[in-house]
Amino acid sequence: MIFRLLLLIFWLVCPQICRAGEMPGAVVIDPGHGGYDPGAVRQGVMEKYVNLAIAQEVVKILQENNVRVLLTREGDYNLAVPGLHGRQAKRYDIEKRIELAETFGADAVISIHVNVGRRLCTGAETFYHRQSPRSKLLARYIQKEISGLPQMNKRVVKTGNYYILRRTPMPCVIVETGYLNNPQERKKLLDKSYRQMLARAIARGVINYLHEKDKATNRAAEGEAR
Repeated sequence: MIFRLLLLIFWLVCPQICRAGEMPGAVVIDPGHGGYDPGAVRQGVMEKYVNLAIAQEVVKILQENNVRVLLTREGDYNLAVPGLHGRQAKRYDIEKRIELAETFGADAVISIHVNVGRRLCTGAETFYHRQSPRSKLLARYIQKEISGLPQMNKRVVKTGNYYILRRTPMPCVIVETGYLNNPQERKKLLDKSYRQMLARAIARGVINYLHEKDKATNRAAEGEAR
């Protein structure tokens, strides 16, 4: 009851992120796993469904803020072709998602996942590839917003050598939205209002990143004009 009250208060007092006009840039939101690949599974809860639910909320909020956005999957499926299995299928699936982002002209890719770890681990965290400074900046903007949520464990951004981070040519991060093996955290991830709060934080981080990117582009253009 107390947690739900905190969510409501946060939702009411949190400043609106809507801004007039079209936002600079385009974003791809990638709900991890899907189809034959459920991701992490604990107590009958499959990661792929949680990922999709949060991703859909992020897309909705970004669209409301005039951001061009693409969802890599809109249902319970993946992009691997029939007949592929194991690592080969997984890599094909990810490559197709990256291909979608390139075709879309994405300025950023945010891959939504759910973590597993030690039983008492809590909190959301954002990963980026160490060789991508722009990905690190994107991760910081998102993690800053997530860490400001009520009762959220204050985690910092981390480097990761995950396939999608290595292979994606534009800034790309993985947002691990919580720990599915933690019973309390799993319960929160199944709560629609909590998922909406997470999605709102992720969207704010993305929008702040796009504004910073746009400012940097304008500064560069002004420098060339001199």
